[in-house]
Amino acid sequence: PPATATPRWEGHAAVLAGNVAFGALTGGVLRVLRGGSFTDGLLRGALGGTVTYAAKRIVVQRFAGAGLLGGEVNAVGVSIVRNAADGVPAFSRLYRPVGPLPVRARLTLAGGGGVRFEPRLDLSEALWLADGVFASGLQLDVGESVSSGAPVFQATGRWLDDADHRTRGYAVSRAIFLGDPALYESATAPPAVVAAHERVHVLQQDFVLTAWSDPLAGAALASVRPGQWVSRYVAVDVLGWVPGMMSRLSYGADGRDHSPGELEARFLTGP
Repeated sequence: PPATATPRWEGHAAVLAGNVAFGALTGGVLRVLRGGSFTDGLLRGALGGTVTYAAKRIVVQRFAGAGLLGGEVNAVGVSIVRNAADGVPAFSRLYRPVGPLPVRARLTLAGGGGVRFEPRLDLSEALWLADGVFASGLQLDVGESVSSGAPVFQATGRWLDDADHRTRGYAVSRAIFLGDPALYESATAPPAVVAAHERVHVLQQDFVLTAWSDPLAGAALASVRPGQWVSRYVAVDVLGWVPGMMSRLSYGADGRDHSPGELEARFLTGP
């Protein structure tokens, strides 16, 4: 690399710091909104952010099951942040995806050492999964889905369109869509790198759902009886559109590649 290139360790330090800061602020701010200690939420949220950084390091690896393993590690980190925000012990509840299925599970340590298992439908992921299954020119890659811990659709003989431009792949609501590799022969990044890049976005989206969208939706739905039922059986991603909208407002349609989430995914899958 050129002599002026930034050392990789400095980039990893910056990515780690960003994850720690995001986890800390999430835990601290939401803890205050619930009438608790900002410091307690901040410190435990920082711990969760450290774990989510480690998870992203795992999902960009090339071994089979890297996405699935990284998703489970990420679930631990996000759960620590969520529990910090709620003011409960760090490991009293685990919010985790159930493999590539559009199902979220909440595992709660019950009295007497038991564990209560509460599955809920991830509504947004389920809708995108159905869209991919019934769309023409898309094939569900079962093996890659299991390995990634998220639904993976491979296009055949077609490009992918992401709002304003053609793209090799994108992740939306924790589902991954990849373009036909034959149409991107001139691209520098091989398909495995594109898939790893999108797995990072899946973990970013999982953080937004678990730490922000789900608790805020639960609080809003708790005021009405039907809403309580929905909150119990369905995970509602009310803020899933916010990161994309913020990127468009901040960087424009042509500058979204410079958003923090995109830069993080590019760095972690870089050389």
